[in-house]
Amino acid sequence: MAVDLSNKKIIMIHGLASKPPPDFTHHLWRKTLIENIRVSHRRLARNLDDHADVFESAYWANVIPHHIPDDTGYCRKLGLQVDKVINERREIRDSFHVGMKEKVGSFFKDRGLDLVKLLAGALSVKDEVMTDFLRETELYEQDQYIADQIRAPLENALRRAWDEGREPIIVSHSMGTFISYDVLWRFSHRKTADFRKYNDKRVKMFITLGSPLGDSTVRGLLFARHHLDHSQRRFPTNIDFWHNYACLGDVVSHQKNFNHIFYQPMRELNLFRSTKKFRSIDYVDLHNPFEVVSHAGNRNREKRNPHKSYGYLAQPRLGSWIADYLLDRLR
Repeated sequence: MAVDLSNKKIIMIHGLASKPPPDFTHHLWRKTLIENIRVSHRRLARNLDDHADVFESAYWANVIPHHIPDDTGYCRKLGLQVDKVINERREIRDSFHVGMKEKVGSFFKDRGLDLVKLLAGALSVKDEVMTDFLRETELYEQDQYIADQIRAPLENALRRAWDEGREPIIVSHSMGTFISYDVLWRFSHRKTADFRKYNDKRVKMFITLGSPLGDSTVRGLLFARHHLDHSQRRFPTNIDFWHNYACLGDVVSHQKNFNHIFYQPMRELNLFRSTKKFRSIDYVDLHNPFEVVSHAGNRNREKRNPHKSYGYLAQPRLGSWIADYLLDRLR
């Protein structure tokens, strides 16, 4: 029996702006999410195969000045690396995930990985990741014309979903997580005509992957910075579920403070529609197996990048929560 997906919308927003072209980015994100779901929900995944309209990308990389999309050769190699992540998820099923009672060191040792070397390798990609990240966050802060263009694809995608009577969720990665936070905040609190009519609309799930929102400097870039801590105007008021995912060795999402900074005060202000703790979850020390695409400049460097979106999109808990959303099981 087919699942009714007519009122669902999964809006995906990427991170750092050095990206494949929009259609290919959308293809890889959609493919990884569907294959993640397929591990435990084959019928649902088959339905998603036939309902491309459930997925929409809020692609913003092309508004960055001098942005050049990745070329065909790189995209082909990237697709192969994404397939490796999907195959690992498929082969080891939920063992892909560091379990609640599992020791992190033992988890990686069982996979033939030395934890010390893994973390050292993550630091070897730190400069490249952080240089891009800092350059683009500076642009977001200092050029409001470009910042408005960066936010616009997500704002428009949410308006379309709400206008069509759909129940949207947002799957965001890296810089896309704080872009999303700003957008949700604006829809919660702005009273201009293009926001006021949506002040009471909500997103069913806000999913943040590899997020820098735990960093006080990043929070200092947001619209909410002008309001007092633990006041309603400090937070978006339109989120039913907020789940955060942070992979071990990810230099962008290393802070483990989401409960203190966001979840606890939001619960105290009754901003979630239930006090149940699964409404807000911070998954940390996750396994991201993504291996970077080899090219002339990195042949002798560490091959793993635990910040990459595709290793996040294959997380078992993410797949199960999105499946629950699509099957109307979220309560």
